[in-house]
Amino acid sequence: MPEIRVDPGSLRSAGGSARIAGAELRALAGEVAAALSGVAGAAPPETGGASAAFAGAVQTGALAVSDGVISLGSNAEAAAGVYEQVDRQAMPSTGGAP
Repeated sequence: MPEIRVDPGSLRSAGGSARIAGAELRALAGEVAAALSGVAGAAPPETGGASAAFAGAVQTGALAVSDGVISLGSNAEAAAGVYEQVDRQAMPSTGGAP
């Protein structure tokens, strides 16, 4: 089996970036819902209802994607910690020169 090499720092950094992106998607979902709710109030009832339904669907979709991206980031950060722990256990430092 080939050797597995992982740079935990890079993995942790990518995980942090993913969590930030997920949080930004969550904020975007709220902004879209707020913008479209303004349309619903100013439009005829039929259009307003359709706009409200669309806003709800967009918000639900964006929140679902953001949750997945945030989870991906958290998992990457956790994996970095596991790799570091395994490295410490499998390759403990010798504490001195041979």
